[in-house]
Amino acid sequence: MAEIDGSDPCPLCGRPLPAGPATDWHHLVPRSHGGKAQLRLHKICHQAIHAHLSEAELARDFATIEALRAHPGIARFIRWVARRPADYQDRSKWTRARRGS
Repeated sequence: MAEIDGSDPCPLCGRPLPAGPATDWHHLVPRSHGGKAQLRLHKICHQAIHAHLSEAELARDFATIEALRAHPGIARFIRWVARRPADYQDRSKWTRARRGS
């Protein structure tokens, strides 16, 4: 298990962020759309965002944490992941193909 580093919690799910490779940087507005601001998230939280939303949707309608949390699919994911330990990593891939979109 990864050590919890005591930093700020994950902005998306609110669980503590572990030290090491279990985290990713997320651009609020994708770089392909000129975004520069980044947030550190759990890898699984980052994967969920990109599984539910395209880069165009992120840039147009979901460029804040509040907007991301309000998305029905991401809100459902947050409720699910809240019951997992902070260093939980899902081995499966959340892809649009698996969701049927």
